[in-house]
Amino acid sequence: MPDPEEPDAALLTDWLATTAPPSSQAPQHNPAAVVRAVLDRLAAADTAELPHRVIYAAVIQLMAARTELDRLELELMRAASEHGNSWSWIAEAFGHRSKQAAHARAAALHRRLEHRTLDEEEPR
Repeated sequence: MPDPEEPDAALLTDWLATTAPPSSQAPQHNPAAVVRAVLDRLAAADTAELPHRVIYAAVIQLMAARTELDRLELELMRAASEHGNSWSWIAEAFGHRSKQAAHARAAALHRRLEHRTLDEEEPR
């Protein structure tokens, strides 16, 4: 997977700068905020062109945001467990039906993040 900061974030920042009123600034270092800014820009201006490269860059940023949220969710589940909370309580707090479902979610997040990390380490 490409680095979520470069070149896709720069491409989106440049596109936002060329389609935005001079007073507005593109968000920095927040993939979800960059995607939101692209969507807001499109909603505000019917004339804004949406090149394929902008869509692709936004998808990369969306994937980066999703990865970060997955990482935070897993870390929060682990922290809750390590600080003495039962998996039944964790399941309830995270909206799962059972402790088994919470365990399954944590395992799925772990596998997904491990897979993404392996993809990022592959040479290009």
